[in-house]
Formats: sequence, structure tokens, C-alpha cells
Amino acid sequence: MISVLIKEKQQQIIHITIKGHALSDEFGKDLICASVSTAITGIINEMMKRDFFKEGKGCYELNEGFADIIIYNSDREIQVVLETLVTILETIEDSYPKYLRITKKEVYSQC
Repeated sequence: MISVLIKEKQQQIIHITIKGHALSDEFGKDLICASVSTAITGIINEMMKRDFFKEGKGCYELNEGFADIIIYNSDREIQVVLETLVTILETIEDSYPKYLRITKKEVYSQC
């Protein structure tokens, strides 16, 4: 199963962690993993295109079965980009709840 943890602070997304594999099909044919991978890669590419990471407003890690985006200093544009990712992931979860689970957590500090 793919687990997604979304941390929000004062109604702003400050951290998204995605880990695991859907295991809905054999490796290379798992459309759920492919969908999640495409979504997170596209969002990170958009953030890079906007120089978000270059300007030190956040960081990311992207590995096999793992993605992590941490936001240090956000703006409305980046929140829209992140909200788009969340909507995509929620759509996948609605269609395939056996393979993807999203948890949202309100936090009070960056840690």
C-alpha cells in the first residue's frame, strides 16, 4: 500500500511524504504506482521550474518508493501546486482505497 502523510500548519501544506508501493500488479505494470510517481514527479518538476527549491523555500527527496517535500517558506502559487497534488492523490485514493491511504495532520511546528 502507498501511504501519504500531509502535514498542514494554519491551513498551509508544509510537508508531504509518500512511501510504499501499491502492489496492485507486477512490477512495471502497476498503474497505481505509475500514477502516483507521475503526479509527484510532475509536481516537483513544476516547483523546480518556479525556482522554489533553488531559492531555498523548501527541499525534496525522491527515491524508489519514497517521496518527501518539505516547505520552509510558502506562497499562494506553491500552495496551489501542492493542493493540485493532493487532489490528484485523493482522486486515486477514492478509486483505489485498497492501494493508497492519505492521512492529514495539523501540526503546530515545522518539526
